[in-house]
Amino acid sequence: MFKKNNNKYENLISQGIKSANNKDFKKSKSVFLQAIDTQPIRYEAYINLSNIYILENKSDKCIKILTNYLLTNKFNENIANYLGKICLNYNKKEDLKKLFQISNLNFDFYEKEKKYLFYLQGIYFEQSREIEKAKKSFSQSIFCDYIFYKSYEKIFNLLEETNDIKKLKFFIKLANKNFKNENQLQTISFYKAVVLNRENKFKKSNDILSKLTNHPNKNLYFYLKILDLQIKNSEKLNMFKETFSLVKVRNDIVYNLPENDIYKNKNIIKSIKQYKKFYIKKNVLKIHKNTNSSDDSKLVFLIGFPRSGTTLLDTILRTHSNIEVLEEEPYLLDLRHDYFKKNDNNLLSILNISRNEKDYIRKEYFNNALRNIKNEDKIIVDKFPLSIIELGFINCIFPNAKIISALRNPCDVVLSCFFSSFKINEAMINFLKLQDTVNFYNEVQELFEFYKKELNLNLITIKYENLVLNFEEEVKSLLNFLDLKYEKKLEEFYITAQKRDKISTPSYVQVIKPLYSSSIGRWKNYQEFKYIVNNLEKWTKQFNY
Repeated sequence: MFKKNNNKYENLISQGIKSANNKDFKKSKSVFLQAIDTQPIRYEAYINLSNIYILENKSDKCIKILTNYLLTNKFNENIANYLGKICLNYNKKEDLKKLFQISNLNFDFYEKEKKYLFYLQGIYFEQSREIEKAKKSFSQSIFCDYIFYKSYEKIFNLLEETNDIKKLKFFIKLANKNFKNENQLQTISFYKAVVLNRENKFKKSNDILSKLTNHPNKNLYFYLKILDLQIKNSEKLNMFKETFSLVKVRNDIVYNLPENDIYKNKNIIKSIKQYKKFYIKKNVLKIHKNTNSSDDSKLVFLIGFPRSGTTLLDTILRTHSNIEVLEEEPYLLDLRHDYFKKNDNNLLSILNISRNEKDYIRKEYFNNALRNIKNEDKIIVDKFPLSIIELGFINCIFPNAKIISALRNPCDVVLSCFFSSFKINEAMINFLKLQDTVNFYNEVQELFEFYKKELNLNLITIKYENLVLNFEEEVKSLLNFLDLKYEKKLEEFYITAQKRDKISTPSYVQVIKPLYSSSIGRWKNYQEFKYIVNNLEKWTKQFNY
């Protein structure tokens, strides 16, 4: 009887798959349901039926049937793993949390069949910015199964990005014992090179990388990571000509990635030109007249061209006992986008913004931005460097907010932007070619000068070089602007950085160290760069560099 049932079940599975391949989803579903009635505990029919629901764009039905299986039967690794994939792919966070709960994920036991769920949990926590929990989940996944490679890749990357080099070395050693596959060994070797770079052993790091770059089957994205590290090593070894060549190679590859084609239309430059025509004093005064003037004395926007020292200022400010710095998220920019989307993306529409519309934006901004703030009586600093472009909109919504502008030698800024590896968007696409970087810098600074003339900004400018060379005086000036007193612990701001879960900027390695002056005048090391200094001369003179 048991064998007969098995044969019937397997025949039904075959029929269902055949019907699905013929696009007869109705019949396929019917057959898979018969299979489930025949043997309710076997998992194959459930997964095949859930696949049909996915093909029909019915992800909720798919999730429901798989969840019900786990609730009514004992744990099944195949069902749980497939359900986890679906929840993650369709951003069903509550269903994913429910899956973790009913699967009884326990950090006190190492259950091999739950390695993938811990891996998914790590991804969930990382996306939710719960970085320590993410690291714990990826670690648990590895301890459940020492040869589950996916979690090694995740933990390597996360430990490096959070400057947790001691644990990174531990997991590299563990991986080295358990993997022999050539591609896997390539990744392990890469992170050995990362550790050597962090230990200032730049030549040894480069020696490892030189062997990896010759690998014939190298993945393009892995190759880009290798180039990034080679660039850092080569510059530290004073191999400036080679460094510059490597940057150009890397940037050209990134520029030509198909997924970056959508950012090449220069929309951000068009927006800058429109803002210079629209946010004139007359228009802004009209907007202010139509709306309430609120007290924003405890709200501060930290802005500046990328690589101007905003992350350093962020870290110093968050060390102060009376300041809360928001994580770098586009809270206000998202609301700005939503407002203009409702108004046909017509910039002129803000001329007639109502009091209720403005109050709604303000309310939503504070609801989102302050969600994780424990003490709302503190000064709130919103650090989002390229908000410098949106100062017109910021001033319309928060006319009395304070503005901290980070400033650094334009030549060092442009070089650093060209050298850095950013996540590409409409702004960062400009940093992949040197002349585009110069042009973008010029455009943004012209807009900022326009804003300073047309808007009544409560503004202070902090020079990176002054901060490095005369820390206490420059910080006292900044705190005086914020009506706060100097605190001695600010001088150990890098300890604050070391304690942070994750710093999501290219400066995450630098700000965990005490102040250093080696990055001042960095551009002078590069012969190629001297040819574009004339294009930045207006700003170097104006800013007294």
